[in-house]
Amino acid sequence: MELTGRNCVVSGAAGGIGFAVSEKYAKSGANVVMLDVNMKTLERAVEKIEAYDVKALPMVVDLASVAEIEKAMEIVDQSFGAVNALANCAGVSLYGDLLEYTEKNWDLSLDINLKGTFFLSQAAAKNMVKHGVKNGKIVSVSSQAGRVGEQGGHAYGASKAGICMLAQTMALDLAKYGICCTAIAPGITDTPLFRNYLKNGAEMAGMTEQEFEKMRAQKIPLGRFARTDEIADLIWFLSSDKANYITGATIDITGGNVNV
Repeated sequence: MELTGRNCVVSGAAGGIGFAVSEKYAKSGANVVMLDVNMKTLERAVEKIEAYDVKALPMVVDLASVAEIEKAMEIVDQSFGAVNALANCAGVSLYGDLLEYTEKNWDLSLDINLKGTFFLSQAAAKNMVKHGVKNGKIVSVSSQAGRVGEQGGHAYGASKAGICMLAQTMALDLAKYGICCTAIAPGITDTPLFRNYLKNGAEMAGMTEQEFEKMRAQKIPLGRFARTDEIADLIWFLSSDKANYITGATIDITGGNVNV
């Protein structure tokens, strides 16, 4: 299997895209460090990952805290040693009217989505350099909302656009160590986060959730939302040796919805 014996770290690993990526890594033979904020959900996810006969290490980590990130990566180093790949999948989606948008929602969005992505990537990169990892991979989940503005997506869009730029800047700094840094920009993906977006989007548009969901799906050329396993397939590819010459890029996976 492509990733047999490698160690992969996934944030937001308890559900949605993060769990789908964890499962994809495990199916490929990799051990998985699973970071999230809910231990009960993590424990259930770990049981499923360990069924693939790999090691899974669950840790509750607040990505808004650099101290917690650094402590978590110390434990990873002690438990697994080298990190071969990091998938930054954790995120929050807090949409709202511009005139009513709060400082609390702004700070939370930027802290989790952007600050957390940067400092977890930094900690993983330090581990890779320390252990002399060849062809290390850092893949971060941006969004189509970071490529084209969406109504109410002020902090979310700004944070996701920042992730696209981080892929470029980190790629430049880490190229000398052979570490590839990429981002992906998914379109609407059917996750629990998406269900929250539907509720907020419908309210802002003055529609029912069903009407809003139908309207958004009709705007996608392929006519449907993405599945988490489809997003995980791309992250897996970018984490593998098949992507050893891809760095600094953000790859859209939107069903044709974004052409920039």
